[in-house]
Amino acid sequence: MQQIKQQLTELQNLTQLGDQENNEVSKVGSYWHIDHALQVINSIPQALASSQPNDFKPKWSFLKWTIMTFKKIPRGKGRAPKHVLPKETISKNHLLEQLRIASKRIESLKQLDSKSHFKHPLFGHLNLKESQKFLYIHTEHHLKIIRDIIR
Repeated sequence: MQQIKQQLTELQNLTQLGDQENNEVSKVGSYWHIDHALQVINSIPQALASSQPNDFKPKWSFLKWTIMTFKKIPRGKGRAPKHVLPKETISKNHLLEQLRIASKRIESLKQLDSKSHFKHPLFGHLNLKESQKFLYIHTEHHLKIIRDIIR
């Protein structure tokens, strides 16, 4: 969880640079990536908290194993679900509010049952530990893109 908190600090620092663009790296700007990462960070703890731990059904998949083992999401291959796609215009104030919410939601993970879970569209159910690992991997994926955009 400490790694995710460090990522939140980096995301907050990146908002101070304004919305950066580099079409050679990404079709969308840095604010889009920050907003998307924060939407995921904010939605997964909610899904975990509302899950029924007894309904947890683990599922093995090669894709899940690969991403969780190597801690890397290939660029340009996945498509985000609509509910975590950013709006057209993203303000710095919006991002700062999302960061404030994200900090609280990450802290809330401490109170959850280990079999709390959310259903990932490709990986199936991820328990609390897997969800935290996925949050780190997913956020790092977008941080790497943002770092490349601002170079």
